Amino acid sequence: MIRILCVALLGLLTSSCSQHNTATETITPATPAPVVYAKDNFKTGEVIPVVPLHIDAGQTFALYLPKGYTDTSHLPAIIFFDPHGAGTYPLNLYHELADKYHYILIGSNTSKNGMPLDQLQAVAYNLFNEAKARISVDPAKITYCGFSGGAKVAMLSAASNPAIANVIYCGAKVDIRPTHALSLLGFAGLKDMNYTDLVMFDKQDIANQPVKHLLIEWKGKHEFPSADVFNDAFIFLNTGTVENYSKKQATITFDQLKREQDKKSEYLNSFKDKDLDWWKKEIATLNAKKKTDIMDERLLGFISLACYSIGGGQLEENKLDVAEKILNIYKLADPENKDCDSMMTVLSQKKGLQMGPK
Repeated sequence: MIRILCVALLGLLTSSCSQHNTATETITPATPAPVVYAKDNFKTGEVIPVVPLHIDAGQTFALYLPKGYTDTSHLPAIIFFDPHGAGTYPLNLYHELADKYHYILIGSNTSKNGMPLDQLQAVAYNLFNEAKARISVDPAKITYCGFSGGAKVAMLSAASNPAIANVIYCGAKVDIRPTHALSLLGFAGLKDMNYTDLVMFDKQDIANQPVKHLLIEWKGKHEFPSADVFNDAFIFLNTGTVENYSKKQATITFDQLKREQDKKSEYLNSFKDKDLDWWKKEIATLNAKKKTDIMDERLLGFISLACYSIGGGQLEENKLDVAEKILNIYKLADPENKDCDSMMTVLSQKKGLQMGPK
């Protein structure tokens, strides 16, 4: 039942993370740019927000070179993928850790939700090649890391690039079938609506795949982990382990996991079967209970994400009556969400066009 639900949820919610094909694809890497280490003269100890790629100036990345970096450093590097293309965001979060562990940080400003999968993987390959060509990195120690939709980009791109040996994923996952040895470290926030999906992924039998996998539970929501938590990522990359890992694993029991997954399945059916009055009562109940049961907070987040995905699809197909119902549920579950407000505006515009001029 739980495995079936995971498949259903993946099919429903992929539009929000823009992954239309979860199979690992092989893409020929772009030809590396000429080696120009000494010509760029990037500043060290400072987040550089925009660096155009040599291979394509329309693609850019943010860069952080740790204090003490030189053109002969050959340091390990982490390439980040943010779902909104905010390359500076993880660099600002983790630049002090980069100084501590002597890592280069690169954040894509190009990769974002809504792009086709082949383009996203090409962006990842281009950054990999650019890092080797323009920065003094250790090419055997380049890691992909992503959050939400960016986590899926990181995982899929690493699975199809045998030069990538490590992946850090946060807040989302995608099933992969790498053909080379790959180590994965995941971060699952206790308040993250994807928490149970990440735990399920952790519990899957991957013994027949060349994958080492650890999952850390932390107290956050659907977001990049805080720097004190992400410190474990650097330890993992340097040692292959996580300190006190037994105390950082998921605390949810199998019965609790099944109950939450079943509730998600019920909600998926209820979008079609239940009216708005039912949803008002259900969401009010979740809001009343969320202070004492963290599952209810995650379920509110799940409803919000599902409404974003379903509502957006109904708007694109001009099924405006259904879209209106879904967006009203969205507003109830997540009243401060700006995406909901934007979609409401689109709905009003489309309804006005349907009615025609007065």
